[in-house]
Amino acid sequence: MSTHKLLFLIVVVTLAGFIQPGFASAVNRDLPNVDESLYSVTPEPLTPAECARCHNSQFASLKVAGGKHRFDCQECHEVIHAYSPRKNNYDAIMPVCATCHDQPHGPTKTDCLGCHQNPHAPRNVPAMEKLGKACADCHKSPAAELQKYPSAHTEQGCQTCHHEKHGYIPNCFECHEGHFEEQAVDVCMTCHDRVHAPLQIGFSRQDDLRTCSGCHDGVYTKWQGTRSKHGKVACTMCHQQHGKIPDCRECHSEPHNKAQHEMFPNCLTCHIDVHDLPIKKK
Repeated sequence: MSTHKLLFLIVVVTLAGFIQPGFASAVNRDLPNVDESLYSVTPEPLTPAECARCHNSQFASLKVAGGKHRFDCQECHEVIHAYSPRKNNYDAIMPVCATCHDQPHGPTKTDCLGCHQNPHAPRNVPAMEKLGKACADCHKSPAAELQKYPSAHTEQGCQTCHHEKHGYIPNCFECHEGHFEEQAVDVCMTCHDRVHAPLQIGFSRQDDLRTCSGCHDGVYTKWQGTRSKHGKVACTMCHQQHGKIPDCRECHSEPHNKAQHEMFPNCLTCHIDVHDLPIKKK
């Protein structure tokens, strides 16, 4: 080996000895102190309560009105935290209703989110014009009753009563007053038990007879004050159907002799007012 090559090799080895420790220190200073234990486990999937730490409004909707959608979030959201504004991939990562649901409302109504606007509260469907036009598609019985038994209810659109959201059951007193001042709202249904046919009135033995006074105040007052036995008979005992005028013989048979009944076939010829009959005086 020549003298020049030997001197060059000595210089390179010497410089390497000085540079290497400093270089290594600089590299080590740039490397973080990694805690290997942080990534040494396989985490369990998040529970709905853990998801709720960030997605609290969705959790609250599910809690209050989630219905059958109250299950683990990952059953719908198979891809999470993958939305990118650059990719605009929201529709691609959101679950599709048809994954679980077929066509519950038939082949012509497939815009699920048009009505079920909040999938975390699927039954909270707001009242809207397009929904109001399609009520009879699902609610055939109420629609048929409204047409078969015309009333003021027939003239109203469904959303007049069911105005807050789909499935909302209104209080009768939102539109109507009671038949008497202290009437409770649940008394309405003892007679008007078919709200889509409200003039088809039914009676029961538990009816509050003050209800009758709302329309028949004169007769009711007279009946209350009578001293005859009819004053102890409830209105619904004789008027078993609303508007029905009973025949006296339904209860009394023929209390007089045959000749008298032939002469006066109409009981009311003598017994003029059935709500305040004359009484025998001692």
